[in-house]
Amino acid sequence: MAWRLALAALALAWVAVADARHSSTTLDPRRATPGINLELVEAARGAAGDSVKYRLRVKGLPQGQAFGVWTKSFGRDFNEVVPELRDGIELDLGPYPRGAAWWVAIATADQKTTAFARVVPYPIAARDGACSLSLELISLYGNRFIALADGFPAGEEVEIETRASGTVSRKRQRAAADGRLPLDVVEHGTLSADSVARYMVKARACSPAVEYRWGDSALKDH
Repeated sequence: MAWRLALAALALAWVAVADARHSSTTLDPRRATPGINLELVEAARGAAGDSVKYRLRVKGLPQGQAFGVWTKSFGRDFNEVVPELRDGIELDLGPYPRGAAWWVAIATADQKTTAFARVVPYPIAARDGACSLSLELISLYGNRFIALADGFPAGEEVEIETRASGTVSRKRQRAAADGRLPLDVVEHGTLSADSVARYMVKARACSPAVEYRWGDSALKDH
């Protein structure tokens, strides 16, 4: 789970909440209350192009305590969007950048009892056979991502190839015993008119690859 904690510490989230009542800088997923589980369940979309909506699924909620619902979008603090948790709540995400994470929290008024859930609504992801690859946006300038790769043969050395702004860079990494590659920070340091990049992991049996936009283009809503 260490890689998930590291990613959560690096990742940000971005989207305006029209009915936000107030914000909080103290809600912290690292201080979630043990025993309470919050899950986001994506609702079925009526048509292609519809925005993503999520329902809340909560387990282990203590009796006799009232909870508000908060969301955290890219580069912003948590904002309260529903003053009291109730059945049937559906959160409409609205437009959102590809690869950016989105947080939802439930918290008591004093914010001492909390639970958190995190999703990437519009992932930058690919799969080839058992191998999977995803990139997560972590920079407000749109130029830095975290690459996560899984499903590779234990101990195999793979080649990582990045193409951007007419340049190609390559490096090698070795898959861990669980098939994961080490977290890879992908950074594009120079702005360019060509803001499309490609990231590929080449193994013997698979080669997942993603194309994505970076810079200002990465911050545009999906």
